[in-house]
Amino acid sequence: MKREREKLSPEDREALLLGWLEAVQRGELTEGQLLRRVRTEVLGLNQSQYAELAGISRRTLSDIERDAGQQTVSVLNRVYRPLGLKMGLVLRRR
Repeated sequence: MKREREKLSPEDREALLLGWLEAVQRGELTEGQLLRRVRTEVLGLNQSQYAELAGISRRTLSDIERDAGQQTVSVLNRVYRPLGLKMGLVLRRR
């Protein structure tokens, strides 16, 4: 996995992220699954490393990745800030 990650260009990383974001919008991935993929497949960080980067506990990060618990928007914004993302409203289709 590490070698594959090292081979990714910045454009490839952005394309992966955009594809995963679209999958979240289509309901094919949860926000927690997205976070875990980016953390592991793109950044190559373990939970402790990413939690420290985001300024949250490892337990909170684990809960978010498992789609467990109820996090505040403030906490979720801290979690997604290192990825250049923030929580927001998206118009649903009927």
